[in-house]
Amino acid sequence: MKHLLIILFCTPILLKSQISTDGERLSKMEYMKLSSKINCDSTTGSNLEHKICLNLNFQKLDSTLNSSYIKVLNVIESDSLKTLFVQGQKQWLKNRHTQSVIRSEIYRGHLLGIKYLSFMVLTTQNRIEELKSLTLD
Repeated sequence: MKHLLIILFCTPILLKSQISTDGERLSKMEYMKLSSKINCDSTTGSNLEHKICLNLNFQKLDSTLNSSYIKVLNVIESDSLKTLFVQGQKQWLKNRHTQSVIRSEIYRGHLLGIKYLSFMVLTTQNRIEELKSLTLD
């Protein structure tokens, strides 16, 4: 019973720990106010449109990442392994951001945003695949 109470109490904390501020932060960028006017299936090829579409794609992938994270968390039975997994995911999120900043720092303007978002998308796609392999999806 004691273990059940601990699990019930800690589960919301564990689940919330994946929720990335990157998706929220990026969705609130000033240029995203124009996103409702952009059809990502048919753009003119402008850098702004490209950046908006990358941002929208990242937000979808980040949501998928959150779902994949929760699936893995739900399969892990050991509390100590859950703790390790949560810590690892937090480190991965920090690393995703850091690597994206490093790879985009030589660019300016919209190109900086495009390079940053491109790497965020790529690394998130890769992480989703990693997490899927842990749940045999």
